[in-house]
Amino acid sequence: MKVQLYAVLVNKEWNWNLTIHPMTDIQYWFEQYAADAGLVLFEPFISFGQGVRVLGKLKSANLKQAVEDDESMLRQFRQTAKNCGLLNCDKIAMKKITLNEERLFSRMILDYGVYTKIVLACSGRTLLVEEFEQLLKAANLELGAGEAWMSYLQLAHLNGDLTLENGLYIKEYREWRRGYQKRTSYSCKRCGSGEESLYWSACHFCGHDCPYCEACLTMGRVKFCSLLIFGGTAENGKLVVEDAKQSFENLETYIKPWGLSEAQTRASLEGLQFITEERGKDKRGLLAKEPRKFLIWAVTGAGKTEMIFPFVHLTVANGGRVLIATPRKDVVLELQPRISRAFSDYSVVTLYGGSEQRWEQGQITIATTHQLMRFDKAFDLVIIDEIDAFPYHNNPMLTYAAAKVCKPSGTNILLSATPPRAVRLAAKRGRLPHVGVPVRFHRNPLPVPELIAAPSLNKSIHTQALPNSLFAKLVASVERGAQLFVFVPNIHLVEPTVDLLRIKLQGGTTLCIEGTSSKDSDRTERVQRFRNRDIRVLVTTTILERGVTVPKSDVFILDADSKLFDEAALVQMAGRAGRSKDDPAGKVYFAAKEITRSQKEAIRQIEKMNRIARKRGYFERGK
Repeated sequence: MKVQLYAVLVNKEWNWNLTIHPMTDIQYWFEQYAADAGLVLFEPFISFGQGVRVLGKLKSANLKQAVEDDESMLRQFRQTAKNCGLLNCDKIAMKKITLNEERLFSRMILDYGVYTKIVLACSGRTLLVEEFEQLLKAANLELGAGEAWMSYLQLAHLNGDLTLENGLYIKEYREWRRGYQKRTSYSCKRCGSGEESLYWSACHFCGHDCPYCEACLTMGRVKFCSLLIFGGTAENGKLVVEDAKQSFENLETYIKPWGLSEAQTRASLEGLQFITEERGKDKRGLLAKEPRKFLIWAVTGAGKTEMIFPFVHLTVANGGRVLIATPRKDVVLELQPRISRAFSDYSVVTLYGGSEQRWEQGQITIATTHQLMRFDKAFDLVIIDEIDAFPYHNNPMLTYAAAKVCKPSGTNILLSATPPRAVRLAAKRGRLPHVGVPVRFHRNPLPVPELIAAPSLNKSIHTQALPNSLFAKLVASVERGAQLFVFVPNIHLVEPTVDLLRIKLQGGTTLCIEGTSSKDSDRTERVQRFRNRDIRVLVTTTILERGVTVPKSDVFILDADSKLFDEAALVQMAGRAGRSKDDPAGKVYFAAKEITRSQKEAIRQIEKMNRIARKRGYFERGK
């Protein structure tokens, strides 16, 4: 994208600016200020990235020269452009525009209705030009060929309804370790990735090599010279201010419709109180400029989805927008009908790769985490499900994306059964408000894993033999009519384990044993057959450690001492058992050659949650 830089005289003061459509700016300033305005345009056009860099340096210097001092202004511009690495700076020219000359230009006639629709469609979004054009098409806004869309965007930028920026931040500093040499670094404005994710390639806009971000390349190429459109956000302060003084009884009206258990009710009520309490102020008496965070630490099977219904209800009923972000597409598709039924009076949009609702605006949005990169300060309430799961885990890009989609006055609700260590420490030390839910919705204890001594799975596959202790447990689970999750640490172990179990367990029966993994194109179908009991034993990897609920199921984790199975993974896999109120005491087994710290910590965490639930009286009598 090319831009033109200019200086504008308003109320006897000069200011620097840039434009993607100069005619719009000329018309805008003279319509606003008439004879009191003056413009000086600098030619030629330069790339958007170069324009932003030069503009930043020009703004940091005082421009006090009178309009008659043309040479001084041009000299300052040329020197700044040279310092920013522009070529042929001595050929830069300037052109003065006065009110009389402005009348010679053809006037832009823009449709106010179209302008309003564009601003609303872009609200809360972060878009490349290609995505903006797709958005216009989805909104049935035909601007025709030519530069009309540029004029609308530039006018919205001048009015403050949209912000036009380049794709990458640039930071210039001196590195003391290298004798205070000048250094320049770049980072992506869309996903936050730094130098390690940037690649350089020849660019016809810049005239030389230009960096682009590869971390979010699947969402479209963001370059240093790309135009990135940030939609405006109308802050909804009423949600916090008006509800800050709500009584306990008033908040309960948002809880009663959902039939929550005692533990769920307590957690939801604390969350509602947090959302509606008056925001704190800093030492200067100003409201915090970042969204607040609240953690719900709930055991697997606690019914986290039902617990967030009151938060959603409160927000949309007060005119706010809600985002529910989850790691995987299948969870989005599972949540959509539940949320739509629960909130039938409100619009619900689902976003994932290939979604047909990609450009729709909804009061409630359910999205995969990668889709968050197309939003900016768009939502009053952002609920992040499974904050410890892939792809969040050790992924700063998605953490950055999740942080920027919430309005500064909004609230982030974090959900997890196994929060990362840093999050647990923040909660323990009082830096992160939180509530714990130590019991499942059916008020029965979590199944505590049993340890089984077993040789490595590779050895069992090689010898085609299972230890008697493990074999007996497998047979017992099959005979009691349970569905068996059999977890293995690597994809390449799935099929050999399926073959081994077929030899050992089928024994002439019709017992169906299958396997699946992230590379299985029929995974969705196999999981559904497992739910339907067409498959009785499903060998899988950690791809099914979350989000899958199968009544009357037992869990076998083979090679539980694998380094790929940390404490969180073991707790999540164990959480597949005992989720049904008709079979709350499902079995969980850790089969391994050694007992690792992760196994011990997973068992300790499960037992701790059971103790807390028992102490609070959450279990059914006698449990």
